[in-house]
Amino acid sequence: MQVLVQHQEFNSDTGEVVGFTDVARVNAFPYDLDQALEYAWRYTNNVMGSWSKKIGEDANDDVEVLYQRKDGMGLRSSMVGDRFIVDGKTYKVAFAGFKEVA
Repeated sequence: MQVLVQHQEFNSDTGEVVGFTDVARVNAFPYDLDQALEYAWRYTNNVMGSWSKKIGEDANDDVEVLYQRKDGMGLRSSMVGDRFIVDGKTYKVAFAGFKEVA
């Protein structure tokens, strides 16, 4: 199962969400849907290093980084409001868990 991770883009003046950027594709096999979403969540967060720069315990070969910052810095952690897409269905990161988006 693959999970496409999209981070929100914000308007720098208003703070409003203006779009989403594909940042990672996570191979979460052989997990079920809930396990795959949680796996993608864990490995697109900077807990003990950098997931996008493949540093420390956050480095994971199951994560393909799809976006690079122009300044060379690593990507932020996934957060509430970001989207995870599995088999054409979109799930929004909620305060606790994930909510399917219609």
